Amino acid sequence: MKEEIPWWICNEGDKNFCTYVDTDSNYFHAEPLLKHLYPNFSDLLEKMALKYQDLITEYYDTLASKAFNINKHRLEMKTECTIRSGFFSGKRRYAQYITKKEGIKVEDIDVKGLDFMKSNFPPLFKKFFNGILDKILFGATRNEIDQEILEFKNSLDTLPLELLGKLTGVKDIK
Repeated sequence: MKEEIPWWICNEGDKNFCTYVDTDSNYFHAEPLLKHLYPNFSDLLEKMALKYQDLITEYYDTLASKAFNINKHRLEMKTECTIRSGFFSGKRRYAQYITKKEGIKVEDIDVKGLDFMKSNFPPLFKKFFNGILDKILFGATRNEIDQEILEFKNSLDTLPLELLGKLTGVKDIK
């Protein structure tokens, strides 16, 4: 089944560069857009995001009128952060390497909803998955990641059982 792209996202036949949408966020694959606009682009991502932020905010007048049948609205697009890379596994389940927040250079890893970040996740696996996530966000190749996963899997037989289990309490054992 082909997924329908609504008219307010892009015209039929146009390439949709939106890679992920959350309740209040939109993530676009910037490289093809930058290569089209600036064949020798370097650090133009923020300029492009700010330009599109303004274009989208202007378009909200049309959207409000045609889609919601209202003339006065408070819709506004605002660039919150710039990410260098991201890992998205589902709705509200992602990690991103943030390089700018509200115009200020930062180097933050933001993780939301991934199971290995939960407090009851075994510490050994949490540390391993955190390392794999860093490798994904910082550009390791798939072969490097696959190799590390296989090595970890093969090492599990040699580890004490208490390191492999879920952290939990046990009560009333007879």
